[in-house]
Amino acid sequence: MPNVYQQSFSLLEALWRPLVQHGIIEKVSAPVLASWIIQHIGASFPSSASEEPAKRHAYLAYHSWNEYRAGDFDEYFWGAGAAGEKTVASDVQGKKTPGLAQLLPPALFDELCRMLSTTRDARIPERPYASFNDQTEGLWFYGLHQFDHVSSADELPKLQDQFCQRGIGPGGQLVLRSRPFGGLALDARDLDYYRDDFDTKALIKEQTTADNLDDKRMTFLMLFMRGKKNSKLNETFLWNQQYKNNRLDTLLDARRLGSESSTEDDMRTSVRQALDLAVCLSFAAAREVEKQLGITAAREELLSALLGAEVRGTSAAPGTGKPLLDVSERTQLMNACTWPDSALGIAAAATCAIVRLLLGASPSAFDALFDHFDYLEQGGVSAMLDFKNGYLREVAAWGDVLDMRDADNERFSYSDLYVAPEFEQRPGADARPSSSSDPRAANPACIVARMPGRARLLIQAGSGMGKTTYVKGLAAGIARMRISGDGTLFNTLTHHEAAVPLMNCTPVLIAQPEAALAGKGFEALESTRPELSSDEFASLLYRQLPDALKAPFRTASNGDKQAALELFRSLLKAPDSLVIVDSIDEVPLAVRNRYIDCLADLAEDPSYNIQRLIVTSRPLEDASELKLEHALSDNVVRLLPFDRNRQRDLFERLRQNRPEDDPQTIAFEDIAETPGFGSLLGNPLLLTALVRSLLRNPHATAFNVLDTLVELLPKLPEQDVYDDLVLAHIAFDMTAEAGGDSIDELTFRKRYQTYRGKARSEATLGTGGNEPSREDVIDRMVTRRGILTMRNGQVTFEHTIVRALFTCRHVLNALTSGVSERLSQEQYDRAYDLYSALLDVCIDPERDDAAAELAILLLLSARRPYGTWLYEDLQADIYRDLCGLTLNAFGEHQNRHEVAVKLVHASHTFDFSLPCQRNEQIKVWESRLVAFADYYAADEARAINPERADDTSVNSTEER
Repeated sequence: MPNVYQQSFSLLEALWRPLVQHGIIEKVSAPVLASWIIQHIGASFPSSASEEPAKRHAYLAYHSWNEYRAGDFDEYFWGAGAAGEKTVASDVQGKKTPGLAQLLPPALFDELCRMLSTTRDARIPERPYASFNDQTEGLWFYGLHQFDHVSSADELPKLQDQFCQRGIGPGGQLVLRSRPFGGLALDARDLDYYRDDFDTKALIKEQTTADNLDDKRMTFLMLFMRGKKNSKLNETFLWNQQYKNNRLDTLLDARRLGSESSTEDDMRTSVRQALDLAVCLSFAAAREVEKQLGITAAREELLSALLGAEVRGTSAAPGTGKPLLDVSERTQLMNACTWPDSALGIAAAATCAIVRLLLGASPSAFDALFDHFDYLEQGGVSAMLDFKNGYLREVAAWGDVLDMRDADNERFSYSDLYVAPEFEQRPGADARPSSSSDPRAANPACIVARMPGRARLLIQAGSGMGKTTYVKGLAAGIARMRISGDGTLFNTLTHHEAAVPLMNCTPVLIAQPEAALAGKGFEALESTRPELSSDEFASLLYRQLPDALKAPFRTASNGDKQAALELFRSLLKAPDSLVIVDSIDEVPLAVRNRYIDCLADLAEDPSYNIQRLIVTSRPLEDASELKLEHALSDNVVRLLPFDRNRQRDLFERLRQNRPEDDPQTIAFEDIAETPGFGSLLGNPLLLTALVRSLLRNPHATAFNVLDTLVELLPKLPEQDVYDDLVLAHIAFDMTAEAGGDSIDELTFRKRYQTYRGKARSEATLGTGGNEPSREDVIDRMVTRRGILTMRNGQVTFEHTIVRALFTCRHVLNALTSGVSERLSQEQYDRAYDLYSALLDVCIDPERDDAAAELAILLLLSARRPYGTWLYEDLQADIYRDLCGLTLNAFGEHQNRHEVAVKLVHASHTFDFSLPCQRNEQIKVWESRLVAFADYYAADEARAINPERADDTSVNSTEER
């Protein structure tokens, strides 16, 4: 293991590594470090306004205490508002911005202060000028030298240096070795008198007294300035000699901070200098990183650099050393410690760790950092470490199970089936566009990672598009990286290096209740209830979590409900948290706006101060969507439908994960080329369910598969018994009455109320619940149904084939209403009339609505486990009508012929390359149509080219 001096240097070096990594500086040198100290800390004392007082002070080699110039560096050391206090509070909670005085244990901080000062150095009064011929040590004398008094006449006179040279003044003035003194200067000519008239060697040997003090000082300066008759003697020159051209070079060359070697009188000079550098350089480097990278980015960069610090030899290139912290240690520090939310806070943590190392309080960098945070949290770090590790292990396990709504107890992992989607970013007020043309940079994780300031993002897509799959996998991927260093899942979901900073976050996934409880438990947000505080809203969020998401908190708290809630709140407040609120569309519309307001207030509340917030949602009704987008700074990312390559990839993964199935039973093209189903394949949930259904039953009909698929999309605790009937009626209206693909909200709600009332009066399903409100209708039928969207006041089916299915259902409902054993003629006539209306739409040359044709094909495909006999007569009549229309191919009826031929042909492959079921009578009709078509084609060929026609071909046709 590297010694504490090498480890200390590695911690310090990490604070300027981001500047090298970003190419802002090629490498760090002594002049660079010195410039940071000068710029960000500055001199202890200002230049004097008057030349005469300045010269007098220079001759006496001291500054007045009241000239000391305090600044941000003093707050870094003493804490906000404490600079200059002789007694500094050690309570870290008592300061808005704690300094080293509060961050270190009192005894350790007192030792630091003693080591930063030369007050206890016995050599200074006895032999203050012993090294006058060494210019690098000149600063050790020239500077602050407070003369208190000369001893009484009864004793040998000697100088009492209470605050001699460098150190901490009586009012907390930080006159440290690593920062310049100020602007005092002497012209070399002022020393000529001492060059000519003094026996310098004899004077230096004399005992220092009040009478000879000034002469001895000036003699020393004369000796120091020998050969510099025309130069200025100033403190900046001396500081540069000692630091820029000596001590800082030594620091960088040796790659260690301090050493075991010291002076003969055991003053530990090397450690004193090391501590001085640690205090000053950590502050200056952090300020420079803030200046170059921005305040928010600086914090993330410094934390990442500190945890990734390396130990390497003096000649080794950056990036080739050994990690200072191993994976386990980094994980523990990230999981257990609440890291400061500023760059200076990170630098202060590094400084405290170095102090612990150099003063022997901790044996290693890991122990020093861990002990530091454990002290701040009064021993709570160990407990929090156990909790976070347990929590992250639970979250990491989510990556082993890919949620599938039709799973049938089968388990698939992300590595089995996950196909990364494509995202489209709509830049908002806070979004920082990627400099890369790589579309992967639009990945939500990349966007959040590169956002300046507080990151806010909405991921929007329809039902089944993979929003929950993505955010749950992202949380699991981060957790796996934190627990075991395995970044496979994280990389699978993000695909871009821009997302790497999120690996240091703690994911907090907040989902809505399970489907059976969806929409319930939000009574506290009703308009008649008082406003919720942030803590109360956080409690509501926790209560609403599904059991699977509560499990990590319950496990970590040993079943204590209140402790579990407090742990949840502590994670929300953690500076490293990544808060993800999933499926906000499942919050009831009546309270959704208030929920959004409470969420926005929680995120901005100073006691929570959520830095990173991701929300997922289906498209909402207009007012709620505008409010949500505004709360998230108008930063929106949309999940795009799968393109054909992604569809094929998922299809192959599904097929490979069912080895018991015959791989030849179904081909991707069989699905993709089925009319109407192409748009569904862009939805990964629907594609997955469709393929799995066909793998289980290769002979499943298109109607049966689609009828099952649409039931996977709603997120409703319980459906009104009339909802499907009403929606089918509305879909039929939109298709048969030239309503097109959308209907305005008011008309939609009116028809809903009308048809629901009619269904209640006719059916044997019961009276149902109370009349739903406007919010209930839009919420239940549109937002959370999964098949409808609302834009600009218009309600629209997302997929034409789904509108066709509900249109088809409306026709079939006429046959099955009452589920009687015998089908009445009235029922049949009603169903036939409805179908006829659809056929009229198909053959009308002025209409262009594919839903009518698809609805007829679905009628031909319709099969159900029970009652299939109810459909057979209608299907026979549909085939009869289509066969009849194929014969009507002349003049104004040509369009009818073409539509009928198109539908008959489509019915032969509509069940995913298989023909829709036909009875024997229908097969006879079609065979005669084929014979007629062949005869007609041959006859037409003879008319065009009689010489090439022959009787054999005609006879062959007639035989058929």
